[in-house]
Amino acid sequence: MHPPDIRDRALTLIAEGINDCEISRRLGIPRSTVRDWRRPTYVPRVGARSSSTCPHCARRAPQIVLSDADYAELLGLYLGDGHITFMERTQRLRIALDAGHPRIVEEADALLRRGFPENRVGRVLADNGHTVVLHVYSCHLSCLFPQAGPGKKHERRLEFPSWQRERITAAPWSFLKGCIRSDGCVFINRTGPYEYLSYGFHNLSAEILGLFVETCRSLELPPCVYATSVRLNRRDDVARLLEHVGRKG
Repeated sequence: MHPPDIRDRALTLIAEGINDCEISRRLGIPRSTVRDWRRPTYVPRVGARSSSTCPHCARRAPQIVLSDADYAELLGLYLGDGHITFMERTQRLRIALDAGHPRIVEEADALLRRGFPENRVGRVLADNGHTVVLHVYSCHLSCLFPQAGPGKKHERRLEFPSWQRERITAAPWSFLKGCIRSDGCVFINRTGPYEYLSYGFHNLSAEILGLFVETCRSLELPPCVYATSVRLNRRDDVARLLEHVGRKG
């Protein structure tokens, strides 16, 4: 499998009238490959899946459509209560959500369907009906989420590549939304005679918690940081969170 840019360069040279042998020499690819690109014999069947490639490994893949906002939210959901399982021929993403928040479940389901329009999105009930687990299969889940690996996320060191941080920077509120909806909470904080709305996020991974804190600070939301959790309870900050993230209900 050759990267898409090699194929594009070959097609450009073909359009310029360069012969197969010369294109093969210039690009370092077999002449038979150039010939197949010049005169393709494969015609997709009616109703067949669209020809697409993974945005990270460039291998052929069913269509993956994730805007910055959708990707950032899905990343937050995955880092909070998601898990990727490596299977014999594919990979499976499972996201566990509280069944008591059906709107969040439906919106997460719609998010997966938008992101993987050619893949089936399923759901099962767990914990005696208290948890809804959404799942989708794709060979490219670990390309999209390089934090995937054996064992629990908080028991290994996680790294976030620059391209991933750039997508969070492009849609920071969506990232916070995914985190809050998976491993966070929105609750009434009571102090003596006073009560006020607060947001919280809990995660045992220092790297995930740090990324959440970093994103809050980029939005000028100064969090109260504890060993495994974060709280946001200033009135102005809560008002902004209500506008961009909403309640967890």
